[in-house]
Amino acid sequence: MKHAKRIFVVLLLCVAGLAAILLALHSTSSKTSSSSGSSLQTTSLYNHKDSDLVRMTVKNTVDTYTIVPDREATAKAASEAAASAKAASSSASAGSRSTSSAAAAKTVFKVQELSGVAANADAISTAAQDGYNLSALKNIGAAETLSDYGLQNPEATVTSTFTDGTKIVLQIGKPTPLDSSARYIKLAGNSSIYTATIADALLKGKDAYVSTQVLTISGTSSNSSSAAEVFRKINIQNQTGTADLTCSGTNWFVNGRPADNDVINTLASSISSVSGSSVEAMNPTAAQLKQFGLASPSAKLTYTATTGTGTLLVGSQKIVSTSSESDNQDSSDSSEDEESNRSETEYSVMLQGGRAIYLVSSSNLPWLTQKAFDFQRKELLVNTQTDIANVLLQGDGLNCNMAVTRTKNENSSTEDVPSYNYATALNGKKITKEDTFSQFFTQATNLKILENSSVKPSGTPEVTLTLTGFDAKVHHVYQFYKSSDRRCLATADGVTCGLINRSDLQALLTAAKAVK
Repeated sequence: MKHAKRIFVVLLLCVAGLAAILLALHSTSSKTSSSSGSSLQTTSLYNHKDSDLVRMTVKNTVDTYTIVPDREATAKAASEAAASAKAASSSASAGSRSTSSAAAAKTVFKVQELSGVAANADAISTAAQDGYNLSALKNIGAAETLSDYGLQNPEATVTSTFTDGTKIVLQIGKPTPLDSSARYIKLAGNSSIYTATIADALLKGKDAYVSTQVLTISGTSSNSSSAAEVFRKINIQNQTGTADLTCSGTNWFVNGRPADNDVINTLASSISSVSGSSVEAMNPTAAQLKQFGLASPSAKLTYTATTGTGTLLVGSQKIVSTSSESDNQDSSDSSEDEESNRSETEYSVMLQGGRAIYLVSSSNLPWLTQKAFDFQRKELLVNTQTDIANVLLQGDGLNCNMAVTRTKNENSSTEDVPSYNYATALNGKKITKEDTFSQFFTQATNLKILENSSVKPSGTPEVTLTLTGFDAKVHHVYQFYKSSDRRCLATADGVTCGLINRSDLQALLTAAKAVK
């Protein structure tokens, strides 16, 4: 019996001890949780509205500059936000209307010294926010030695002036040891030291705010088929020569020759938005212009658009390695070695009259190596068969006059799209096989410019092809001169276009003889 009592007492003591341990653990956990929660809380150092900030002067080890409200951009942003809110007001909820109103009231800032330079609005906005609204992550308290925190000689001092005349001077020290994204900071007139997350740009020069977007032509879209609509002239001067591109109506010409509209649209799309990888220099001196090859540019592109004119200058090139890090594995495949040791060519580029020199990849400057012939239309004929009312082919003993008449097909025509039946007469005699004329015209459309030539034609043409359309404005004369046993020089309306295959011209003559 006594043995049973002893066991019972021991069990009671064990239960009591376990309960005490659990109570202690719960208490410790609660304190830890409470401590953790408080460590996540931030302390507001100052909290002004963005519209209250008049001026924010930044002085750091690199530069000194001033951030101020951009009144014009702010008004434009507010107007756009109001218009957007109005358009959506019929279906928007009260909450979304509130958001639109807030967006309309947001102040846009700029770096005063970067007037006239395309800047990164987001980077400026982030930096400006630290000037009017900042919270500390932790309060270190007062310190006897400011140098321990990099605040004896601050890495940056930000002075913010507000509409009510008050000023806040923020001193920024070195990064904290456990979190490099946070820095020690101090407010002038306050002995306490805090840690806070600060915008990186406040520790850099004004160049950090410069946008790497070299050129943007407004009114263009990513759709290359419509990109050329805003351009009227594009002049390219590069190592291959000069390409003078002009627009007449909906058609483009290169050095007076018909141009390929699709190629022009691709070019227009590429120059409507040109971006760089970095900014090389701001407000370049004469020495810097020479250093970057821009004192005597190696190439330039001048454009005239509906939005204005401009000139891109291209200077010296720079080979940038894009090699990937080795994975320490041997490879016998040479193609893999080449893949991991690629390099990219970049060029120093600036806008004429601009204030910044950019580094731009050659892939963003495709026109640097393009010849005038690359922009030229290679198809000689510009009209389709249904456009043509008369064909006159003379040469090689032929004198073929093919007259086409058309009558409206009432059964297949619609109000917007008429349909016609066609009949062809050869030298006044109606042909019986219309497909022979179609085959002839197909051979005519197959005539393509294969090589460039600047030779002026002389003598009598071997063959002359004259096309007249149902529309009186359509009238083209194509002439062909012997250039060699394999090539013929082709002209269109008196303009030299280049060389075609003699065999293609012979195929056209053969097809003409087969029309019957």
